[in-house]
Amino acid sequence: KRVSLVKKGKIKNFYYDLQTAGIVGVESTGNGLRAGSQSEPVPGISNLVMEKGKVSFSEMIKDIKEGIIVDQVLGLGQGNIISGAFSNNVQLGYKIEKGKIVGRVKNVMIAGNAIEELKNIAALGDKSKWISGKYKFPHIYLKSLSVSAKK
Repeated sequence: KRVSLVKKGKIKNFYYDLQTAGIVGVESTGNGLRAGSQSEPVPGISNLVMEKGKVSFSEMIKDIKEGIIVDQVLGLGQGNIISGAFSNNVQLGYKIEKGKIVGRVKNVMIAGNAIEELKNIAALGDKSKWISGKYKFPHIYLKSLSVSAKK
């Protein structure tokens, strides 16, 4: 069953398994997953898709004076699921200067709040790709994000 969670930067729905839907008094969205055969089902997502936008990747980076492209992070999903706070090491990232990719970044960490970052989206790329076999996302251009680097 397709469930639209966020529309135009606003949370529209939540996903539920049978138990959590019963607690809240709503219909289940069919999102019950088990970590193993001995565990209880919990709400979970097997395919999370973000609709793509209309901006090409080269258009997205052409006006960036200084920034980074985050391609892969370590520990995705290890943030605070209640508050939305996250802090992740960048496993694969690239430095942008004057609209051009000038090299890789090392010893870099990003941090923020996933809920707040929805308000920070400036553009969505015109192509999507599957990540870890269960997420399909376009490139996401954030106006700003906390980045720290070790020298």
